[in-house]
This record gives sequence, structure tokens and C-alpha cells, in this order.
Amino acid sequence: MAEAVGLISGIERFAIHDGPGIRTLVFMKGCPLRCLWCSSPHTQKYTPELLYDATQCVECNTCVETCALNAISLSHETGVSVDAILCDYCGKCAENCPAKALELVGKKVTPDELVKEVSKDSAFFRRSKGGVTVGGGEPTFQAEFVAQFLALCKRQFYHTAIETCGYCQQAKLESLLEHLDLVYMDIKHMDDTRHRELTGVSNHLILKNAQRVAQVRPLILRVPVIPGCNDNVDNIKATAKFASGLGKNLLKIELLPYHQFGLNTYIRMGRDYLLRDTEPPKRDQMEQLRQTIETYGVKVLARRA
Repeated sequence: MAEAVGLISGIERFAIHDGPGIRTLVFMKGCPLRCLWCSSPHTQKYTPELLYDATQCVECNTCVETCALNAISLSHETGVSVDAILCDYCGKCAENCPAKALELVGKKVTPDELVKEVSKDSAFFRRSKGGVTVGGGEPTFQAEFVAQFLALCKRQFYHTAIETCGYCQQAKLESLLEHLDLVYMDIKHMDDTRHRELTGVSNHLILKNAQRVAQVRPLILRVPVIPGCNDNVDNIKATAKFASGLGKNLLKIELLPYHQFGLNTYIRMGRDYLLRDTEPPKRDQMEQLRQTIETYGVKVLARRA
């Protein structure tokens, strides 16, 4: 089999909430969902992207002078503009920006190169019984690459996990399962019509894939609690009922309170954030939802905002 090439958006070290022990998170580029609350919009497209922070820009013109393709322009009124047709996303403008106002998101790597990078943290994996978690974006979007990468991780005896939206062909999911110790999967909404409105896709395939994962691997369901979108008690009850039928491999449900940590990324991408006026759920509401799930005999963890 030829070695695949993957496109990643970044690596986070010393993570402690995405699997057992201390972990290294790999964020893939590309996702089939367009959730209204997405906190990582820069991971949605399967292409490199340039992020521009106008608050950091000193208008030094270095990016314009660096670009050999004349894809960048600069004006005092609008700041830096990038011609997406001309730009080849070489990243030289970001590398040479003295104020770090430009950031290239999207780096091509081979599975072997990525394993060498995460292996820098192997001492922490051994001491904490941690490992590697692949998220995104969506890892199944680049299933061939992720499968090869996870296989190499298992050869190093690293604990492996993925964080997936679950919206993928079952064959792609199966190609990853044989190399995984743990799966996190999001459940956004149990009503299919509402799920389409919130994410752009149906939930039928997601629920089917959750049932498949629970047959063969430890599974943790994650529910982002988004006020006005999916935080009503009826939806949480439906989620808990579904989870209660998944069997012993379901470890728990994690309730993740809405936040606006990704707001600055939307600004840097020049995109509108539709939930700008939405407030995080209150602690007593999170506790109410936690108790509701517990009545279905499902273990649940409600994280704090």
C-alpha cells in the first residue's frame, strides 16, 4: 500500500480531556458538517487556508513583497487581502510576517512523519498511560491517512483514540476501528430535521455508526449543549434513551457546555458567527441535564463552561 499524505491543521500537546492520561492531539483538516456553533471553522475545508489578524497587522507590506505570485494586497482600509485563485498557500507570507498577523492552516504530512512528531511525547504517554487522539475537522474525512497513522502508533504501543462526528461511510469507520482503543462520537441532536438545520446533514448515519462502534470498541458520546439549539429536556431524554441501548461498551456521556472560544477565528477568516449573541448554559441547567441522563442508567459527566 502506498503511503498516504494527510493534511493536518495542528497538533496540541499535554491534553488531558481527550482520553486517558496525557495525550497528544492531532487535528485533521476537512469536515462534512457545518455546525452553527463550530469552534474550529478553519478545519472545515480540506484545503490550506490563510488566517489574518487585523489587530496584529502593522501594515509593513512584508507579505506583499514576499509573495512571488502577487496574490496578496494591502490597504489601510481593509488590511490584507488574499486572492484565493492566485495563492498556492506556500506559507512564505506567514513565515515572514514580523507581527504574526498571518497564519497558514494546513500542513501536508506522511503517517511516518506524523508518528515521529508525536513520538516526541512518548515519555509522557508511558508515565501517564496516555497516548494519541486524532480529531479535527473529522478524522474519517481522511480515513486512509488516519488508518496508516494509527497503525504506526499501535506499533509503538500508544493508546489510540479518535474524536468523530460519526458522519461517514461505515467502511471508512471500520478501517479505523481495528487500530483504536477508544472512540469519542458527537451526538448533536436526535431529531433528524433539527439535526439537518443545525449541521447541514442527517443524523441517520451517525446514529447507525454509533451503534456499530459500541459493538466492538469502548465509546464515549459527547453532547455539545447549545442553548436554543439542542438543550431542551426532550432532546436530552431522547439522547439518553438511545445511549442506554448501546450496551456495556458505552462508557459515558459527556455534556460539553457551549462556548465562544472560536469567535476570533471567524473574525480572522472574515466569516460571520451566527451564534454571537448566544450565552453559555448556566451551571444549574447543566446539572439538570446531567440528572436527566442519569435516570436512564447512563453514566454522565457535565463539564463546566
